[in-house]
Amino acid sequence: MSEYQEDSRARDGSGSTFDWILGALILLFTTGVFASVAWDAYLANDKDKTGVRRIIAKRWNDRTLVFPIEGTDRQGRRAVFDVVVLTKNYGWVRGSTTELAKDDRRLSADEIQDEVLAPQLRQGLGSALGLIAVGLASQEGDVAREEQRGAERSVRTARWVQSALGDRIPMWTLNLGRYVDPCADCEDTDTSWQRPFIVIAVRQADEGAHISEALADAMSGTTNLPAPSRYSAFAFAKFKR
Repeated sequence: MSEYQEDSRARDGSGSTFDWILGALILLFTTGVFASVAWDAYLANDKDKTGVRRIIAKRWNDRTLVFPIEGTDRQGRRAVFDVVVLTKNYGWVRGSTTELAKDDRRLSADEIQDEVLAPQLRQGLGSALGLIAVGLASQEGDVAREEQRGAERSVRTARWVQSALGDRIPMWTLNLGRYVDPCADCEDTDTSWQRPFIVIAVRQADEGAHISEALADAMSGTTNLPAPSRYSAFAFAKFKR
C-alpha cells in the first residue's frame, strides 16, 4: 500500500469522526431550539404579553369548573388551591343573599343540595385541607351595601357547604365585595357573571403559610377568575357557624 493510500484512509477516518460530531451538535441545537419554541408557545397560551394569565379549567361535572392556582405569601411560602365555580348559567340572584338561580329560574333548597352541591362537588371538596366560601356582588348599587351583600353571601355559602360536608374541614369566608372594573367594550346588560357561586379548596400549603396572602397572589392577574383588583374588597375571616 502506498503512503498516499494510507494518508487518504487516515483523512477519511478523521473526516467521518468530524461529520459525526458536527451532526450530533446540529441535532442537539435543533432539539434545544424546538424545546424553547414549544415552551414559549405553552407560555403564550397561559399568559398574554402583559403577563395576565388565563387559567385552564377542569370539570367535575357538567355544571362545575375547577381552576387550579397557586401563590405565595409575603414570606415566599407557597399554597395551592382549586377554585370551584359553577358555570355561567348558575349564580346568585341579583339583590339576594339567600338564593341561587339557574338562568332565570330560582333554585329551591333541595335543588341547591342536589344540583349545586352535587356528589362530584362534595367528593372534590371533601378531600381539601381547608375550604374558603366566597361572597361577591355585581357592579350595581352602592359599594358599601354591596360589600355587605358579599359578606352575607360568603356566610351563606359556608353554611351550605358545611351542611353538605359537615364541619370536620376548616372553613374560612372571603368577601370580595362589589365588582368595580366595568368594561364598556365587553359587557352587556347581564352582570350575573360578576356574582358566581364559588368555593375554594386549599390543596397544599407550606408550613406557616399565610393562606389569604397566598390566595390573593394566586388570584391576581387572571383573566377568567375574580382577580382582587376587579373587586372592592378582600376580607378573609375564619368562619364561625
